[in-house]
Amino acid sequence: MNRSAIATPRPIGPVAGPEGNPMELRADRERCIGSGMCALIAPAVFDQDDADGRVLLLDPAPPAPHHPATREAAHSCPAAAITLSNDYHEQETR
Repeated sequence: MNRSAIATPRPIGPVAGPEGNPMELRADRERCIGSGMCALIAPAVFDQDDADGRVLLLDPAPPAPHHPATREAAHSCPAAAITLSNDYHEQETR
């Protein structure tokens, strides 16, 4: 068997990016419909405005332990109002 053809296994679970490449978030309050999925899934990173129910971004660069929930929240947003950038895990899984 050709050893170069053997795939290197990928880590299971969240992958922390290298230092200097943190996850960065943007939340578009104009696009948000106030469903609250983000605040339910990742309460350390998102909240809802008491006045209009729209997203409040509590941490635009969450620490690695919050990355899995933050990714899930962004992917679960029905209005696609949350944007991830510099997400090492997302780049590795594409």
